[in-house]
Amino acid sequence: MKLSFSAFSIDRESAELLINGTVYAIDERNIMLIQLLADSYPEYCSKQNCLDKIWVGTVVSDMSLSKLVSDTRKIFSKAGYSEPLIQTVHGRGYRLEHVLGKQLSLQTEASTADGLAASPQTAPKTPSTSAPFIERRKKIAPISWWEIFAKVLIALLLVLALIFQFLLGGANSDSAMTQTKNPNYSEPTKALGRVLWVDDHPENNLAEKAYLEQKNIGVYNTVTSEEALMLLSMYHYQVVISDMGRHGDSLAGLKLLQAIRAAGYDTDFYLYTYVESPGVIDAIAQSGGQAVVIDSDALYELILAHF
Repeated sequence: MKLSFSAFSIDRESAELLINGTVYAIDERNIMLIQLLADSYPEYCSKQNCLDKIWVGTVVSDMSLSKLVSDTRKIFSKAGYSEPLIQTVHGRGYRLEHVLGKQLSLQTEASTADGLAASPQTAPKTPSTSAPFIERRKKIAPISWWEIFAKVLIALLLVLALIFQFLLGGANSDSAMTQTKNPNYSEPTKALGRVLWVDDHPENNLAEKAYLEQKNIGVYNTVTSEEALMLLSMYHYQVVISDMGRHGDSLAGLKLLQAIRAAGYDTDFYLYTYVESPGVIDAIAQSGGQAVVIDSDALYELILAHF
């Protein structure tokens, strides 16, 4: 089996990736991921479907899939392919980038045209609804009035909690920071989207922030979990980045993630920290987070995929 695009091709039998005339070894699971996304295009492939097809008979978490996607992007990047490869569909799954998907669609159309030219007596068949590259209408589940009411109620309760803490005059160091520091944000005029960055020492992330802003991404900095939850109730963010320990709470980042999910937000969450351990990775995955990241290059790759 071969998958061919204008910039690269993949041979599953030999487990090889060909880019610019150079052959690179590629793992079977990386190939299966690309094949699944190609078969699903123009729709996305759900996380559960990816897990079921790639890890057959094995129970793994979303973190394994997130790492596979990250590793696949790294393999292509190191091989010299600098264009977008895999698109993240927030909270749902992954999709082959549109440029690559269109190339597959053109190949399908060309093959169909060649077949018709070779047998002009044969009437063209109606495309099957199960064909991999036939666009299908998505079914969007209606949002009930109860879900809307619940989200509005949660947002109001969060705002009331912040007002109450403010009136208490700083019962703890986290709320004291809320009173003395306003959220710091920077959004380009034609921003592609927004990132909410929660860290009590934003000066440690100035290089990363500058890099994202150069990519036309708005970065909103806040130092407390309370402010982060309030901002999520007011604005739309593609990504939340958080540190782990803040203001004496060594699990502040994990608790923020759990609060975000409890409030009904499915915004992708990345823990940016200095130490990566199996315990932290499992805790973030089990709470609905996407990844634990320890270096800036990996962070850039994950964040830029959202835009």
